[in-house]
Amino acid sequence: MNDLMTWLYDHYIKPQIESQPKDATEAMWFDRLDNKLYPQEKESLQAVLAFYAAQGFRLGVRTGLALKEDL
Repeated sequence: MNDLMTWLYDHYIKPQIESQPKDATEAMWFDRLDNKLYPQEKESLQAVLAFYAAQGFRLGVRTGLALKEDL
């Protein structure tokens, strides 16, 4: 990711994702994953999640721009 996408992820995308409510089942999956991974695996997982979240954000922006006329 470039510097802009890293900044956007850290200051906008990640806080938005983390603020979403989780039901009991989702909370269980998050806790289970957090308890099972080693620190290096958690770091790798965070890097992969950041990449995919940033790419999803970019896709949403591009889709919004492309559909601007229709919306």
